[in-house]
Amino acid sequence: MRLLEIAVGEGSNRVGLVVDDGVVDLTARFPDRASTFTALLADPGWRSLLDEVNGASGDLASDEIVFAPLLGDTGRVFAAGLNYEKRYPVGTEQPPTPKYPPWFNKVPGTLVGHEQPLLAPTVSESFDYEAELAAVLGGGGRHVPPDRALELVAGWTCFNDGSVRHWQRHSVSAGKNFERSGSIGPWMVTADEIDDPQDLQLLARVDGEERQHASTGEMIFTAAEIISYLSDIIELRPGDVIATGSPEGTGGSFDPPRFLTPGQTVEVEVSGIGTLRNPVVAEQD
Repeated sequence: MRLLEIAVGEGSNRVGLVVDDGVVDLTARFPDRASTFTALLADPGWRSLLDEVNGASGDLASDEIVFAPLLGDTGRVFAAGLNYEKRYPVGTEQPPTPKYPPWFNKVPGTLVGHEQPLLAPTVSESFDYEAELAAVLGGGGRHVPPDRALELVAGWTCFNDGSVRHWQRHSVSAGKNFERSGSIGPWMVTADEIDDPQDLQLLARVDGEERQHASTGEMIFTAAEIISYLSDIIELRPGDVIATGSPEGTGGSFDPPRFLTPGQTVEVEVSGIGTLRNPVVAEQD
C-alpha cells in the first residue's frame, strides 16, 4: 500500500491512501486516528485501519492533490552520510571509510514534496542532489539490535538529500539544511511490499540523464545497522524518517562539477517504491 501526505493549506496536511481511481482521504474518514501521518503511525492498529478501507473508491482524484513532504515538516528526519564508497566533490579531501554511521538532521523547511520546486540558493552555485532510500518508522525504542531494527519500519520512501557543497565544507548542518533544498516522497510504500531493503535499485536523473545508479546492497552500513545505531543514541519514535546515504554520481563528483541550475528537473527513483520528481527554480531575493 502507498500512503502520502496531501497539502491542503498553510501548515495543514491530510493523510491519504493511494487506490486505483485516486486517493482515499484517511484524515476525513478517521479524524481521530489519522489526523496526521505521525498520529496514524503511532496508532498500534494503523494497519487494520487500512484494511477497513480496502477496496474503497478514492475521495480525491490523483490530479487534484498537492503532495506535501512526507513527515518532512512534522517528523524528525535523520540522514546517514558517507554510506557508499564513492568519489567526493572536487576540491574535497576523500574521507576514510567510517567505522560508525555518520549522521545529521534535516530541519523542517528543508524538504518539499513530490513535484514541488527545489530552490537553487542565491549564495552558492554548488547546489547538488543525492538520491537515497529512506525508512519511515512505525515503532520506536532504545538499544534496538540490528536483527530486530527492521521491525520498527512502517515503510520506505524516496529521498533527495539536497546539499550546498561549498557551505557543507565549513558546516555539514548548513550545507544540508538550506530552505527547500531537498525532497521526500511521493509516498511511503508499506514494509510488507519490500522484501529486502538491501536489494533495491536506486537512481537519480537530471533532465532525464541518469547520474546515479546503484544497488542498496552497496551500502557500507545497512538500513538495519543505521537504525540500531541511532537507537543507542536517542529514543526512536513512530514517524521518524531515516535516510540511508547516497551513492556515486552526485554533481560534485564530476570534473568539472555538474551542479543543479534553475530550469532543471531532478528525479529520484527506487525500485518497488516509485519516482520522486522536482523542478529546480531560482530562489527569489
